[in-house]
Amino acid sequence: MTGSTQDPKHAALQLARGRRWRDDWSAETRSLLRLMPLHMPTRPLDRDAPTAKLLIPGERRPDWFLNLWHYVYRFYDAEQQPLYTGISSCSAVRLDNHRRRSEWWPLAEYIAISVYASQRGAEEAERAALRKERPRFNKQGVNGPMRVLLPIREPEEAAALLYRQALPEFLEAFVALMNEPSRFPQPAAPPPAWDPGGTKGAAA
Repeated sequence: MTGSTQDPKHAALQLARGRRWRDDWSAETRSLLRLMPLHMPTRPLDRDAPTAKLLIPGERRPDWFLNLWHYVYRFYDAEQQPLYTGISSCSAVRLDNHRRRSEWWPLAEYIAISVYASQRGAEEAERAALRKERPRFNKQGVNGPMRVLLPIREPEEAAALLYRQALPEFLEAFVALMNEPSRFPQPAAPPPAWDPGGTKGAAA
């Protein structure tokens, strides 16, 4: 029994078409990445929609887009008050999981989707949204992290990190305390090893 054979010209044509499609998709992907973040208009949520339609066209990852689709989703109630904010890098499966498991789902009336070029960009935007909007059903991230490791030799970098991670009321209190150094006495250093006259200190 012999295997099937393929016309070499046909195989070459198929390969060329595949390469062209990949090149076209790569170019389109790069173009869209340059436009990100993409903030979709807040819209009414159809809570009973099939999973595939929980995200509407424009919110879903295009078939030709080669990267992961990193998006922040925000749910709001009938009074447009924030309910829950999250992050995903896949299809609407995450939203369907909320529909099946989250106590706040029956209250959700609106949804807003923002798409980012990277996981890090989406995570930073999620943290900022949690601090700014403070959705009532988010249990983590609303008050910022408990601790932040500061690069104390790089003042500008340390300040940028604090502004990204800390709540405004913490920053206000922190600045006020930094202007009162007398409240924070420092440990005393040992006496000088040399006195001003150049002789050894008392410890010698």
